[in-house]
Amino acid sequence: MNIKELAKKLDLSITTVSRALGGYSDVSEKTREKVKKYALKYQYSPNPYASVLASGKTKTVGYVLPIYGTNSSTLNQGNFFQFISGMSDELLSESIQLQILFAKSENEEIKAYEKLILEQKIENIVLQNIKINDKRIEILNKYKINYVAWGKTKSNINFSWVDLDNFGAIESITNYLIKKNHTHISYINISEKYNFANERKASFLQTLKKNKIEFNKNYYASVKLEEPEKSFEIIRNMINVNKEISSIICSTEFSALSAIKACNDLNLQIGKDISIITFDGPLVRDLSSPPLTAASFPVKELGKRAINILLHKKDKNLNFLAKSKIIERGSVHTVK
Repeated sequence: MNIKELAKKLDLSITTVSRALGGYSDVSEKTREKVKKYALKYQYSPNPYASVLASGKTKTVGYVLPIYGTNSSTLNQGNFFQFISGMSDELLSESIQLQILFAKSENEEIKAYEKLILEQKIENIVLQNIKINDKRIEILNKYKINYVAWGKTKSNINFSWVDLDNFGAIESITNYLIKKNHTHISYINISEKYNFANERKASFLQTLKKNKIEFNKNYYASVKLEEPEKSFEIIRNMINVNKEISSIICSTEFSALSAIKACNDLNLQIGKDISIITFDGPLVRDLSSPPLTAASFPVKELGKRAINILLHKKDKNLNFLAKSKIIERGSVHTVK
């Protein structure tokens, strides 16, 4: 069915039907609901290309997926695709398309955003992997783009975001270990140029202090995801030199796999001789051996919330903070 036939069945003008499906406020709520009901009944879906030609604007949402840095390995892209799945579900209900570009470097990523904005005329964008000082935010503000980010930043720029409660998650993880009598806790972080890495480190230090446990700099390391072999060596050397370490917190799934390899190399039985806890995802949930206890959070829900905020926010800035819960899988032991 086309829009002309649908309008005829509703005894409404084509313009009214179009604006009702577009969610315009000059059409009453009662009429909008009636039009949506009929559109569903007769399986009518607006043609997004026709809409662009008619209005000169696109309702497409743009997203650039980096395939470098924290996302350089296909094994580490599971969470991103869960997030994209959540976005897609929400966009499907709104009959809006998702345009994804890929970037192999920071320079390519900046060019990809400029392409979305200047060439494809996209006015709605979702960001991810927010850095402490993020050039992308400056670009989006410069061109007055409507955007929402997966992650926060330390800058004074206010913008809408969705994120995991990183501070609360690490606090829960650290307290979980302390309740099991762990006091020699090591922490494997990712590069502190990412804001979430700083939030997690700050929470770790604060939680240790609250529990009157002195921070040992020899128990802390920051590794790069794109260097798994180096991560393995760093973790192996750390626990080999500091034999009193009883548990390892891994800030990412990737470093958790390196930690498993390091413990196996040193003949340490995970869940008995040493404990490992990390953040949940397809790597540790489905592929790690042994399965790892992890802090789980609703990545798909973050994607849905991001689109909901992006398309429907009435206030300038709206945020959503997701809480995590610890899923026990036997990789954390109680110190006797």
